[in-house]
Amino acid sequence: MSCRCANLAQTLVSHGLFPTAPSQPRMAISVELLAFYRSLFQRSCDAVNALASALHTHYVRRGYRITNAKVRVC
Repeated sequence: MSCRCANLAQTLVSHGLFPTAPSQPRMAISVELLAFYRSLFQRSCDAVNALASALHTHYVRRGYRITNAKVRVC
């Protein structure tokens, strides 16, 4: 539920999403994903690659086709 007096960022946060910009955000990130990333970072010296690898595995197992930086199917 949102209030007419709450701005978009406040509404997103109240729904468990963190806006990517303070005003007029176009995307939001799940607060739960940020908590997962923090846990991962605490246990890994290379958290960005670990998260990318984990997300890759997650989506491949669900049948998504993943492309690399050159937009070639892996």
